[in-house]
Amino acid sequence: MDIKEEILARSEQLFMRLGIKSVTMDDVSKELGMSKKTLYQHFENKDRLVEEVINTHVERDKACTEKITEAAKDALDEMHKMGVFLASHIEIISPSTLFDLQKYYFKTWEMLMKKQDEQIINSIINNIQNGISEGYYRPDVNATVIARIYAKSAYMIVEEIANPNSKFSRKEMIWELHNYHVHAIATPKGLKLWKKYNGDSKY
Repeated sequence: MDIKEEILARSEQLFMRLGIKSVTMDDVSKELGMSKKTLYQHFENKDRLVEEVINTHVERDKACTEKITEAAKDALDEMHKMGVFLASHIEIISPSTLFDLQKYYFKTWEMLMKKQDEQIINSIINNIQNGISEGYYRPDVNATVIARIYAKSAYMIVEEIANPNSKFSRKEMIWELHNYHVHAIATPKGLKLWKKYNGDSKY
C-alpha cells in the first residue's frame, strides 16, 4: 500500500467512525503519524480528501458486489448474499457520516448517490433477467421499473441510517427490503428457494 492509499484507508476509518465534519486534517495527519505538509502534498484540501475517500469506497463496494454476482449459484442466491454483505457493511457507518456528507459535502454526496444508483439499477436489472430465465422470477416483470423502485427504496434506507433517532436496526431494514422485493417478483418456485437460502435468519 502506497502513502496515498494509506491516507485514504485511514481517513475512511476516521470518517466512518467519527463523522466527517468533526475530523480535521490535523486529526488525519496525527492518525497517520505524518506531517500536514506531507498530507497536503497528496490532497490539497479536506474537500478533495473526502471526495477521493468516497469515490474509493464506492469502487471497492462495486468490486465486492461483482465478486458476489460471479460466485452466486442463481439470482436468489445472489440477492441473499448481497443482503448479507450490505447488512454487515453498513454496520460500521456512523449516522453522522451520512448526515455530514449531505449537509457539508453535497457535491460528493450527489456523486455517491449517482454512482450507487447506476450500480444498483444495473445490478438489479441483471439479477431480474437472470431470475426470469431460471424460472425464479415472474416473466411479466418489468426489470427496469422494478430496479428503479429498488434503488429508490435503498436510498430511503440510507436516509434512515442518517437519522440518529431511527427506531429500526440497519440489518432489519436491509432484510425487509430484500424480502419485500423478492416476494413482489418471485414465482412459487422462487419463493421456496428464497426460504431455503434464508432459513430462520434475517441476515
